[in-house]
Order: sequence, then structure tokens, then C-alpha cells
Amino acid sequence: MKLKSLLLHNFRSYLHEKITFHPRINVICGKNAQGKTSLLEAIYLLSTGRSFRTNNLSEIISYGEDFFYIKATIEKNDSLEEIKLYYSEKEKKLWINSKCYFSFSHLLGLLPSSLCAPQDRSIISGTPQERRRFFNLHLAQSDPLYVHHLKRFYKSLKQRNFLLKHPQNGSFEIWEEQMAISGKYLNIKRKEMLKEMKEDLQYFISNLSDEKEKMHVRYIPSFSSNMNNQDTYIKLLQNMREKEKRLGFTTIGPHRDDFLCLINKKCARTYASEGQKRTAIMALKLAEWKRLCHLINDTALILIDDFSLHLDKERKSLMQNSLQRLGQIFFTTPDPKDEWKKIKDAVIFEVKNRSITSLATAL
Repeated sequence: MKLKSLLLHNFRSYLHEKITFHPRINVICGKNAQGKTSLLEAIYLLSTGRSFRTNNLSEIISYGEDFFYIKATIEKNDSLEEIKLYYSEKEKKLWINSKCYFSFSHLLGLLPSSLCAPQDRSIISGTPQERRRFFNLHLAQSDPLYVHHLKRFYKSLKQRNFLLKHPQNGSFEIWEEQMAISGKYLNIKRKEMLKEMKEDLQYFISNLSDEKEKMHVRYIPSFSSNMNNQDTYIKLLQNMREKEKRLGFTTIGPHRDDFLCLINKKCARTYASEGQKRTAIMALKLAEWKRLCHLINDTALILIDDFSLHLDKERKSLMQNSLQRLGQIFFTTPDPKDEWKKIKDAVIFEVKNRSITSLATAL
């Protein structure tokens, strides 16, 4: 799977720009605040239907304009497909080839990608919510049914939480049953995901650390009982009602689960150095990419924002040696050093004054 071209109109600093990409490695360089990250943001939006920089898509619209528009051509299974996005504060539209949708959620799974950005440090050092967000989005790209059950669970959770504050306004049973059905599915898929990523995670962190480190991610449910049993979960919810009425919210379920990252059998959040944490995040993202490739039976995209921030000099060199074996890659860097010009199958773009220029190509 390849992203062949991208047209941006009123997107951040890009008033109207069209880019044709290299099928392998795309190095995007330029000084700060020129629009390097915005280019990755547009690709990520095509991949997931959301931005990794803001929850408010209105912030993406160019200053003084009232909408943005994206058009992309992708190569998939030896054929070309066209994706178009339109967004304003009044409406949003998505066209996949000639079919029109009014939700960007239909993008999930169409152009799968793995993004590594500076803020990803929160996956290890941040809150459980940030770790859940990462793994939920990964699963959403590979499993439409996961998206269905995630939405269904949170809709039921919202209703149950309302009843906990206003118990006279309805019955708990219907919402707890739906939470149990969807919660079971989420739990099973999260466990399957970690099992499937385990071998690749070990492979990538070993390569990036020169075989000095091992990594493991452990799923930590919010309660110890068997979540795969719907009846057990329903009974727990029933037993917790009186206590949770005083709290006003539901305390057990997939929305409270966590993922523990271990490096060399120690909690990475507490004991890992900054270099180890950055390496672990990169290994996790590459393992995510490998799983996506396996599930779609094709190559997913890799997006790396500010490559120089993620790894030290030694680990960066190890990563560069691995680039040739990966799929189509897009990464930003402040300065295209000579070593990038030596990479086979790559093109270097410069972002400057709201425009993108191809500097050099090595073939």
C-alpha cells in the first residue's frame, strides 16, 4: 500500500500545495514552524480520521479561511483509489472514490499507519487513558468490529453513569448487559493484540538497543475476575451499584484498564532512562506497524515526526540501517544531513515559505 500523491487546500499553512511522494522513503526537512509536522498531520488524518495535534479540526483551517480540503491518491492491490476530505465548522464530507460519507470514521483501515511523535512519551510515562488511547486506535485501524463495540460500550457506560446519579430515571440492567457484551469483546481483542505483537516487539527493541534490552507489555484489567465471562461482569456491576451511586461513576471495565510497559523486567515508567523510553516507544510503534501489515496483507505507512528527537546517535544509526526493510516511510527532520542523501530509495523534500520542494533523490 502506497500514498502516491497528496493535495492540501487551506490546511494549516498550506493554502494550495500538491506533493507526489516516493514509494519508499520520504525525508521532510525544514526549519521549525514551516509546516513539516502539518504534512504528517494530513497523512495521519487520512489514516485515522483524526489529528494527532488537536481535538478541534477547526484549528487546522488556514487563517482567514472557513474550510480545508484534502485529496489523496493511494495505490492498493495494484489499483488506484481516491480519497477526498472536506471540513468546515458547518459540515464535513468524505469521498472514497465516488461514494460520499458524512463521518471520517470510514477512513479507519483504509490507509493504516503507525505514527511516532514527540508526545508519544506519554504512552510510557503518562496516564492509563493515554495508553488506552494508543492501543484502542491501533485496534480500530485493524478491526471494524472493535470500533463498533468500543462505541457501544462507551454509549452504555454513559447511560449507566447517568443512572448512578439519577437512579430513579431508568433501569440499569439493559445498559449493564450491553457493557458486558462489548466489554468482553474489547478485553479479548486487547489480549490477542499483545500476544500477536510480542515477538515483533522483542525483535525491534533488540535491534534498536543492539541486543541490550528486552521489552514486554502486560495488560492490566481493572478487576481480577474473568472479564471474558459476561455473567461475571454483570454481577460485578450489580454488586458495585450502591457504592458507585455515591461516587457517581463506574469504576470497573475496559475504560479503566491499563497497559504496563516493562524493560528488562522493570517498570519502564519508573526505572527506564529517557533513552530507553524513546527506544521502547519506537519499538512499540514498529511492532504496531508490523501487526497492521500482517492483518491487511500489505504494507502500512510509517510516520515519524522529528526523527532526531526519538533516538540517540547510536540508536538512530541502528534505526537507519533498518529503514530499507520497512514499507513507505514519512519522517521529518530539521536538517537533511549527508547521511540521508546516501540512503537508497529515498527522496528529500524541503518545506519553506508554505511550499514543498524536492531537493534530492537517491535511486
